[in-house]
Parts: sequence; structure tokens; C-alpha cells
Amino acid sequence: MKKKIVGIVASALLLGSSIGFAASSSLIGAKVSGIYTIKQDGKKIADAIVVNNSAYVPVRTMSEATGAGLTVEGKTIILESKETEKAALKASIAAAKLRERLAGAESSVQVLKEAIQLVETTAADLTSAADQEARRNYIAELNKRVEFMETEIAQLKEQLGE
Repeated sequence: MKKKIVGIVASALLLGSSIGFAASSSLIGAKVSGIYTIKQDGKKIADAIVVNNSAYVPVRTMSEATGAGLTVEGKTIILESKETEKAALKASIAAAKLRERLAGAESSVQVLKEAIQLVETTAADLTSAADQEARRNYIAELNKRVEFMETEIAQLKEQLGE
């Protein structure tokens, strides 16, 4: 008889504690203290209820009303504002433009180096001192352009994080 009484008491304690836990962690049986209408531009879009001083609103309806993107991954609801999406798009466009500028600068450096080689190989054809001086000045100018373009390439790569 003692075993039965101990078993009943233990069961009652276990059952009572699980009911208490369930009541504290869910809304089942909670009292609704109000129902509110949600309007956008004067038009009703949803109803919200207030339970224990917290408003509960349909998430999809609110995301559509605010223009936020909504995705569900497992038990996680993710809202992303259009501003976040716009910022990501702007960043990718800016990166594409930087890559385009980088490719153009690298191409320009290659062309300038080829021009320097061409001028240096044709130096033997020049006989006068003035022509040779002009050639040296031209090569110096091309080298300055190469240095400038290489500096720009380094800056572009830094901006791209390369």
C-alpha cells in the first residue's frame, strides 16, 4: 500500500510540474486582453491580439505591408528590409565598377610597357642628339604614366580587399 501511495504522489508531482512549465512557456489557455485592427493607408490589413501585454500580429502580412523580405529557415523567421537589399546591390555594383577600372588600368600598364619597349628598340635609328634627347624624355614620360597607373592599381585592389 505504501508503494502505491508513493507512486501516486510522485506521479502527481511530476504531472503538476510539467503542467506548470507548460503554462509558463506557452500561450495555451492565456487570456486575450484585446483585439486590434491594423490599418495601412486607411485600409485594414490584419487583426492583432494582445495576450499578457504583448501584441501578436501575422508576420507575413506585416512584412508585405512594410516591404520587408521574409524567409523562414527551420524555426527561424528572417525579415530583411529593402534598404539592406538595396545596400547589398549598390555594393556589388560598386565592386563591379572597381573591377572594370582595375582591368582597364592593368591593360593600360601593359600597353605603356609595350610602347616603352618599342621606343627603346628603335633608338638605334636616331642619329641626332636632339632626337635621342626627345626619345629619353618620351620614355621618362611613359615610365611616369606606368608608375601612376600602378599606384592606381594598388589603390583599386585595396578597395576591393585583394
